Amino acid sequence: MLQRLRVLVAKARTSSNSPLFKEFLNYGSSTVLVQFASLMSGLVVASLVSPAEWGNWYLLNLIIVYGMLTQLGALNGMNREVPAALGQGRSDEAVDLRRATLAVLVSSIAVSSAALLAFGALLPGVGLTDVFVLTIVLLFANQVYGYVTTSLRSTTSFTELSRLQVLRAVVYPVLAIGGAALLQVPGFILGQAVALLFAALVGTGTGTVAWRPKFDFNLARRLIRVGFPIMLVGFVHSLFATVDRWVVAGFRGSEALGHYSLAIMALGAVALVPLVISQQFYPRMAFAWSANQDAEELRRLADRQRLLSFTVVLPVVVLLVLVAPPVVRALLPQYAAGIPALVVTLLIPLVSTVGEGFGNVLNVLDRQSWYLAAIIAAVVVNLGVSIALIEPLGIVGVAIGTSVAFAVLSLLRVLLGGAAIRQATAERTRAA
Repeated sequence: MLQRLRVLVAKARTSSNSPLFKEFLNYGSSTVLVQFASLMSGLVVASLVSPAEWGNWYLLNLIIVYGMLTQLGALNGMNREVPAALGQGRSDEAVDLRRATLAVLVSSIAVSSAALLAFGALLPGVGLTDVFVLTIVLLFANQVYGYVTTSLRSTTSFTELSRLQVLRAVVYPVLAIGGAALLQVPGFILGQAVALLFAALVGTGTGTVAWRPKFDFNLARRLIRVGFPIMLVGFVHSLFATVDRWVVAGFRGSEALGHYSLAIMALGAVALVPLVISQQFYPRMAFAWSANQDAEELRRLADRQRLLSFTVVLPVVVLLVLVAPPVVRALLPQYAAGIPALVVTLLIPLVSTVGEGFGNVLNVLDRQSWYLAAIIAAVVVNLGVSIALIEPLGIVGVAIGTSVAFAVLSLLRVLLGGAAIRQATAERTRAA
């Protein structure tokens, strides 16, 4: 593994000459394939159950969405500290950091699983139903798969990650749809878990994933100290992105949430494209900052990320706005009430691309508190506008409120990211 990491260091040091766009095509196309498989599986399963049942699953799925809290930011710390260590030529340390991350992950999975089981057993109205218990299994599978993919991303092993994602895209619909056909929603959840665990097992063969945990308190504390603020930003962003679910479910019920789920799935599908680009740029930003301490290089990378994101997202949004409504009416007529909200939500990724890149800048420059404040402000806007508009406009009002909130967050990313770069540049000038 050490030899493998030294090769990756050499590759990163010549990254300015590497075919980034070709890498994006490989990694991006495999990620889009994964999202397409997930989206199509979701639509097929949605056609097999009622909108109310599907809405209930979308509420329960929040256990997975909020499950990032359980690992205390260790994965986020690994994703920044490993490329930073490689940027300074410390390959041995990069291996130890990943082994320590695995130790934190193993411990957190055991504790969180026990806590969720106790919560389900003791809280009235929840109970240890098959759906609830299987969701805990899915959370475990999601964490393990996340460790594998983060290991590959943190070492810029996007070729191996692309192959792994193609495999997942093939296996996922077979198991998820097959499970739903046999056991409805419980089978759907079980199929997802098995697909993720199988892909994680195959990831062992890449040669860059460390599977021997290292229970080192100092390394674990370092990873959590670095990663917890980043994770907290991600968690609050997840809270921000799921405000609409709570508002729809609270004011209109699970059936309306089932209709609104079309908008959620569409946004997740399109938003994955800029996320893919961000995941490629983030380790490069961390590497560049660790190696050169040049804040202006971060600005250049952020601008490249923003331009590439907009260029790729625009045709996808236009295509889906034209195609999605007639497809839903033809194949999912019971969800037709969600089409107007779907169309409004599809515009969000275009708004978000304005701020792409500067979220990474804030994380690399340790300005997570700034980023957190921006997201909290967007949460308040999302909640306020969505509640104000849901009575007169229904779920379309929630889609509008969510769009306004994303626009606010995008603008704040640009303003705060630019301020962080200026501050870092001034600090370096004074130090010189």
